[in-house]
Amino acid sequence: MKQTVHAYIEQNKLLNPDGKVIVALSGGADSVALLHILLSLHYECMAAHCNFHLRGEESERDEQFVRSLCGEWRVPLHVRQFDTEAYARANRLSIEMAARDLRYAWFRELAAREQAKAVAVAHHADDQAETVLMNLVRGAGLRGMCGMPVRNGLVVRPLLCCTRQGIEDYLRTKQIPFVTDSTNTQTDYKRNKFRHIVLPMLEQINPGIRQTLAEERDHFAGYRQMVQAYMEQAAARLVHQTDGRLHIDTAGLLREPAPETVLYELLLPYGFNATQARQLHAALDGTPGKRFESPTHYAIKDRAEIIIGRRADCEEAKPTIKTNVRNRRPTEIFPAADADVAFFDADKLRGPLSVRHWQAGDVFHPIGLKGKKKISDFFTDCKLDVQQKQEVWLVLSGTEVAWVAGHRIDERFKVGAETTRVAEVRLVPSGESPAAPDTKPQANSKEA
Repeated sequence: MKQTVHAYIEQNKLLNPDGKVIVALSGGADSVALLHILLSLHYECMAAHCNFHLRGEESERDEQFVRSLCGEWRVPLHVRQFDTEAYARANRLSIEMAARDLRYAWFRELAAREQAKAVAVAHHADDQAETVLMNLVRGAGLRGMCGMPVRNGLVVRPLLCCTRQGIEDYLRTKQIPFVTDSTNTQTDYKRNKFRHIVLPMLEQINPGIRQTLAEERDHFAGYRQMVQAYMEQAAARLVHQTDGRLHIDTAGLLREPAPETVLYELLLPYGFNATQARQLHAALDGTPGKRFESPTHYAIKDRAEIIIGRRADCEEAKPTIKTNVRNRRPTEIFPAADADVAFFDADKLRGPLSVRHWQAGDVFHPIGLKGKKKISDFFTDCKLDVQQKQEVWLVLSGTEVAWVAGHRIDERFKVGAETTRVAEVRLVPSGESPAAPDTKPQANSKEA
């Protein structure tokens, strides 16, 4: 298995041999195997453990196991405590989604602070099959059928090439201990229903259903790339932006080979579902004024266009800009261009920093490149789909784009040889729940 994972990492360029890796360590079989394999491949690892306080004594047992394991393997460990139920209530989320939000927000924060190149999580091939099937059942479209990406920003999934059985066999052969989450056998959670009820039933029809779903996922990922390329061209033909609202040319839309599908893809980033896209498409020949609403936006069928805008009762909460200006440290190393924290020459910044989404005509000077580039073209180079583009925040210095957050800073504001004062800038999501500070690493050795 070690060589299989190593080949998968190399094939997908997941990890930098010289970079620090944060391993999400729950104490379960998957994450323990991931940490052991990465250590055996001589990656510099530190572990991160989340205690969500959802399973009483079992949550405390898991934390103590992780502390003991990292102490034995001499792996630096960070632990963070979360009041997950309070966060879920405050943000009207399910417990599963609340835990996910808290987990990944902390991982981003920790990676920035520790200057880590990646956060490795232990999702494997069986998790991928379950995800694809769940997305198919709930109607998540082509994007959902692509399952979990092998890389999503800093987050990488080196075990997607391994099965759950293979992971457990690896640990048994190596005589490596792990803990078992008792809720994994319960069918109260949606994923467990698919794992313990739906997939076993499908295996009676197709014993290789998990492999079939994995292969189909790869096919759908290829189809999605083709759709994204087409939608880039369709959006350029059909959509223009004015006063913060989008306008879709209905006559042009109806000339597309699959107008209802194109409309669905255009509406998807704004929270509209397939049923609404179908109803709006059916209304194009009717009387103007028909209105549809998503949780955040409205879409109105006008005479010659569809107008999309944000609902007045649901203004988007912008993230808070957190800035720390300090003297430059000797031999300081700055993170990669796509990190979740950015460093600027404080004396080059002009005017107050502000944040907004991109607009048509926005340009910046990507660090490392000569000259300016349209933000829209930069997004295309990054292979962002329509929805991902709408989720990116821009940090502006005065009226100039200083940072395409999480992707690239502007060459004009970078830290140079002459820089004496550094501005460290990060975006804090609105409504992010405070959590107990994570513990400091137990050990400094990077070898198991």
